[in-house]
Amino acid sequence: MKKLLLTLYLITTISYAQSTPNSLLKNFKAFETPRTNCRPGTVYRISEDGIKYIVQDVKQIKSDASKDGTLIGQMTFSREELLTILNLNFSSDYVTTEVEIKDAIRDYTEQANVDLALYENDIAEDIMLDEKSKYYLIRETVATKEIIFRFSRSSIQQLNAGKSNLKEKSGDGIDFPFEIKKKFKDSKRIFYLEEKMKQPSGGFLFF
Repeated sequence: MKKLLLTLYLITTISYAQSTPNSLLKNFKAFETPRTNCRPGTVYRISEDGIKYIVQDVKQIKSDASKDGTLIGQMTFSREELLTILNLNFSSDYVTTEVEIKDAIRDYTEQANVDLALYENDIAEDIMLDEKSKYYLIRETVATKEIIFRFSRSSIQQLNAGKSNLKEKSGDGIDFPFEIKKKFKDSKRIFYLEEKMKQPSGGFLFF
């Protein structure tokens, strides 16, 4: 009976982590590495075997920039994401962190321009050539010169490797006392918002 209750608890915990929306940058994903490429307007595809390929930076899609200041809030990452972007190996499938993005720059596209650019000269039809791949358009990105990831004590108990990379803050009432900071000489894109593309058939649609 205890094993059954424990199993149900773990399933509920994982499902809750998967369904809990981020309080910061809802629906955004983290790039595998900080980068200067992959601006909004970039199309990439996921092949049948799960490999990501950059297809084209559609120059006709214009992007504007917004200086959003310092952003702070909670974001949930999978263990694979945290291993890739921070080299931290957790045993739990999902980990909720507090993220602080210093002087964030948000690059974004506007729908009217996206539609016009992709319809004109059959651009979407020309680049979506592999029927077995899934195609995505990057709509927004968030870049910074400094980002901080903070972790709770309960999360650190699930950390298998990489604790030496974290610094601990002392004091009472700190919910996320362990942190890892990344600083760059120039702004790097860290997060992106994608939109799935549908193969054109007499037109181009998103869904």
